[in-house]
Amino acid sequence: MTRDYAKKTSSKSHKRPSARKSRTAKQGAPGWLWMLAGILLGGLIVTLYQLANTEDRDVKLPPAKATPKQQAPEEHSGKPRFDFYTLLRETEVIVPDNPAPANSPGGEAPPEPKVTADEVFLLQVGSFKSNGDADSLRARLLLLNLSTSIEMVSPRKGETWHRVLVGPFTNHSDVTEARNRLASNGIDSLLLKRKE
Repeated sequence: MTRDYAKKTSSKSHKRPSARKSRTAKQGAPGWLWMLAGILLGGLIVTLYQLANTEDRDVKLPPAKATPKQQAPEEHSGKPRFDFYTLLRETEVIVPDNPAPANSPGGEAPPEPKVTADEVFLLQVGSFKSNGDADSLRARLLLLNLSTSIEMVSPRKGETWHRVLVGPFTNHSDVTEARNRLASNGIDSLLLKRKE
């Protein structure tokens, strides 16, 4: 089989276009444009999804029931009702450990604050949610020959705390003696001043 080379065209006149030129000509939009379009489309989808869910929530709510007519308030007795008696029992006054130095000439010690007949001091040595924990600390304090009590306090509805208190004391020397005994046994205390 012979070939006819006479009809063959020269390689210079019949060139193929290079691969680079054809690739750049076929590419339409740059990559950043596609990325921007994707972000916008995603944002639109998320917005439509959220709008669809909020409409569903509004539709699913049951219609509000008509409130029954309120009855006339009951006649109150002549005595007003006060809650501050219980609030006062739950409040506490924290007495600082080291009182501020008084500006007395000569470096004399300031006189002890006088305790009126209706004021007492208590030492709070613990506050527990569990009555068992409070009772075990109370037993430990009784072994130290200290008068103790457990006070139940409800600062919020459904929450009960059990405070372990030492005292009451009517003078500062008894308070100091009890605090020293507690400190020597590794028990911290908080001084409270209450009215009887």
